[in-house]
Amino acid sequence: MQIKINRRFLILFLFLFVIYLIYIIVFGIANRPFNNFINSKQSGVETYRDWNDYKYLAYEETRIGPGERGEAVTLAEPEEIKLNQESIERTGFSVLVSDKISVNRTIPKFVHPDCLYKKYFADLPKTSVIIIFYNEVLSVLLRTVHSVYNRTPKELLHEIILVNDDSTEEELGETLRNYLNENFPRNLIKIKKLPTRSGLIVARMEGARTATGEVLVFFDSHIEVQNNWLPPLLQPIAENRKLATMPIPDYFDCRTFEHYPGQGENQGFRGVIDWHLNYYELPKLKDDLENPIRPFPNPIMLGCGFAIDRKYFVEELGGYDEEMKIWNGENYELSFKLWMCRDGLFTVPCSRISHSFRDINPSRKNKEDFVARNFKRLAEVWLDEFKTLLYQREPNRFNNLDPGDLTKPKQIRERLECKSYRWFLKNIAPDMVAAYPPINYDQVFASGAIQSVANPRMCLDNLGKLFDERIGIYECSNDLTEPGNNQNFRFTFFKDLRQNVDQHSYCLDAYNLNLYECNEVETGNQVWNYKRETQELLRIPDNRPDASDCITIDLQNSTINLKECNGDINQKWIFAYVNHTAYEKFDETFGYKGMISADDL
Repeated sequence: MQIKINRRFLILFLFLFVIYLIYIIVFGIANRPFNNFINSKQSGVETYRDWNDYKYLAYEETRIGPGERGEAVTLAEPEEIKLNQESIERTGFSVLVSDKISVNRTIPKFVHPDCLYKKYFADLPKTSVIIIFYNEVLSVLLRTVHSVYNRTPKELLHEIILVNDDSTEEELGETLRNYLNENFPRNLIKIKKLPTRSGLIVARMEGARTATGEVLVFFDSHIEVQNNWLPPLLQPIAENRKLATMPIPDYFDCRTFEHYPGQGENQGFRGVIDWHLNYYELPKLKDDLENPIRPFPNPIMLGCGFAIDRKYFVEELGGYDEEMKIWNGENYELSFKLWMCRDGLFTVPCSRISHSFRDINPSRKNKEDFVARNFKRLAEVWLDEFKTLLYQREPNRFNNLDPGDLTKPKQIRERLECKSYRWFLKNIAPDMVAAYPPINYDQVFASGAIQSVANPRMCLDNLGKLFDERIGIYECSNDLTEPGNNQNFRFTFFKDLRQNVDQHSYCLDAYNLNLYECNEVETGNQVWNYKRETQELLRIPDNRPDASDCITIDLQNSTINLKECNGDINQKWIFAYVNHTAYEKFDETFGYKGMISADDL
């Protein structure tokens, strides 16, 4: 009898223990999404809730019309097509297409299925959404505002602040203000007009100083959010206010307004930068792939949208460096602050927004290279000894550039007792080190002027031409090793023939023997070979793997062509400098990836 009672007690105990484990997994681990990068602050037992607005979700299912569910909208009438092209050239967007689409349109759901019914803290911080705009297309801006208002829990939306960066379009004045007053609750949306064009960086800081919500969300003026985007962003900040969060960015086309998912197989990506400070995306790390909806560490933010505690951002981190101009570089600076000085930046897969890249950007019409100044400020304050790698790659752009007074950002870094950039590379971005190793790219197979053997007085020359125009030949510079930019080629480890033009790198493309943006891929029109023994500059055509085409000089017409290699003297060229040591591993080499790892730092 005693044995039977003990067995029943043991079975009951095991049953209750299993129930307890299930409870811990569902309500504990599942709602603590962070890995070791975060020391979450827990204070007692939290209550969770489902923040979905099911009534609004049901309403969206009934909507019909152009562009609904993120479908493409195209034009058929010739007159409309003509007017629309003019609008694209002026604003970067298809204005006629945008105006045909409802500002309340629905968009596709790209979020992972496991996110749909996930619960978050019932008590989340009230949020100020800050949107900066400058001469934005009115319907695009209104769609951004409606999207935020329609798909955000009203209990969490403290205010929407629109910062007008001194727009000159009349409809962004009284017309916009009247529309907002007629279509949104009173005092929910505030417009702050800047007296002069100040750029995104200063405008965002003005918005931050105006805001009174506990958390700030910064958005570009051409985004559309998915349903229930905000609670997932706020949950990590509610657990640890010394970090920032960002959604996974999806995209919509600036011409058709069609939506499509972002990179990373619907799971997100890690933002990184190379040593020109260009932004790239790498796959998630292996440990983060195991749980597709868990927030994961992201070295560098894209910048189109993120959330951060207001007092932490403004008072502790000191906000953005407001001596940076217009935009670009501010997202890198904030990313370094978040990682090197506090608890980091995390992408939240259950929060998704769609963002669009314009065909043109009005700020790019500014002939001043404000981005170079921003990058030099960033390098001098945050990159430590690694800043020389940036300067070595583009000496003409950076060496004599004055970055301005750096006292304030350097004081902020000292006050926050931030870690080194070496620490950031080793611990936060080891994959960035492998993909874009911190080495001097002066290591090349060959460089300098490329001299014709048929006529040694003539050298390859870009003739001041880019893209659709073919390069040619011109009288050689007196200094063949370091000629002027027009004749200075580098045969890089990417096996491309590269030149720096107007402070950017361009590569010789075999399609029309023109200079085009470098693609750094192992096949295609930009991959070349220089045979030292035959002095031929050649490429292997993709459709004729057994043949080869050589760059051939036409002395009579002072031009060059691509012809099948035949050993003729008109196909022979001499580089001013040849790196014979590097050539010993020519066949095994492509690019600089893997030449160094984070462990080597």
